[in-house]
Amino acid sequence: MSLMWAMIAVLMVLLLLTVPIAFCIAMAAIAGCVLFFPGTNMIPVLAQSMATAVDNFPLLAIPYFTVMGSIMIRGGIADALVGLAKMAVGGRTGGLGMAAVIASMFFAAISGSGPATVAAIGGIMIPYMIAQKYKPGYSAALLGCASTIGPVIPPSIPMIMFGVTVGCSVSTLFLAGMIPGILMGVFLIVQNFFVAKKEGYGGIERKLSPSETKEAWKKGIWALFMPVIVLGTIYAGVCTPTESAVIGVAYSLIVGKFVFRKLSWENLKKSLVESGITTGTILVLMGGATTLARLLTLGGVPNLILENILAMKLSPILVMVIVNAVLLISGMFLDAISGIIIWAPLFVPILVAMGYDIIHVGVIFAINVSIGLVTPPLGADLYIGQKVAKCELQECLRPAINMLIILLLLLAILIIFPDITMLLPRLLGR
Repeated sequence: MSLMWAMIAVLMVLLLLTVPIAFCIAMAAIAGCVLFFPGTNMIPVLAQSMATAVDNFPLLAIPYFTVMGSIMIRGGIADALVGLAKMAVGGRTGGLGMAAVIASMFFAAISGSGPATVAAIGGIMIPYMIAQKYKPGYSAALLGCASTIGPVIPPSIPMIMFGVTVGCSVSTLFLAGMIPGILMGVFLIVQNFFVAKKEGYGGIERKLSPSETKEAWKKGIWALFMPVIVLGTIYAGVCTPTESAVIGVAYSLIVGKFVFRKLSWENLKKSLVESGITTGTILVLMGGATTLARLLTLGGVPNLILENILAMKLSPILVMVIVNAVLLISGMFLDAISGIIIWAPLFVPILVAMGYDIIHVGVIFAINVSIGLVTPPLGADLYIGQKVAKCELQECLRPAINMLIILLLLLAILIIFPDITMLLPRLLGR
């Protein structure tokens, strides 16, 4: 246990010194080697493991899903999703907020990323909501919290990382995340309805004409085919998540270039560069965090924690609550990928030993790290929404806290009733 606390102390000090998190993790691992494995060849072994950790075929899905989301934004597919959502619910009380959440759900079902969701849908919807008298802080908070659906509804980059880290089926994780992700959207839509009634938030200023409705459907149907193709090929067993991501990139290229005619070569180049930077960052984090987790395993930390928990005779639900508390608190300081890679090797064996299904645990992890995307001081999604809305952070915090309470309530329901998460995998025999 002293090994774990020493590395956590080094990690926290470096984070406070604003050292990039990938280097914080790697240096914490080096410190653990020097302090607890002196005179051994542990450092060269861990350096090699850092390279082998990213030499994994399922990880190839990450750059493809990332570039697919970027092409959707620049190719007009995200605009089509928003137009379809506004047509469906835009005329109702709080219709613009509902449309924002629904569009975020559909975009999440393609991009797999929270920040990409709030940047794409928020960039379109937030200015429109503000023009219709929505408070800027509420608009930013709603899109920030709606973007938490991104890492839960498949495809999900954090779920890919979880599957690779602990060695479970990524496609089954995707299937298990479907119902919880939809429920997250439903809960946010319901709270938006009551807020809209209280604040007097209306829908779109006028009813769409038949020609406008037809145009929205004409464009939106191309966007709706995307999740059908990407997820359908996975669940039908035709493609792996990586292969389906390649098909999704090809589809988004064709639609953006030849159907919507908005994807230029310059935009494509920007999408590829953005994807390269994002993927590179994730892989560096993956290498460092996997090495840190391996060192803890070599030091016997997971087994020691499991033995102490079993000795205390804690109930499985209490252990799950403690793990969730750790994940939520660490989510305030760690990004989603780092949180999964660091904590999954420690906590997953414990939860599985307590009787939880590893797939259910993976979904719970994904929800926790997605909530971390809107909790300061990190809170990347909330900051993106605030930037788009051009408001102060204080204006976003109060409505964001109310929405987070709603999401935490759903998280508690999923913990108490794991059958909700496991319904689709069991129906399809996964």
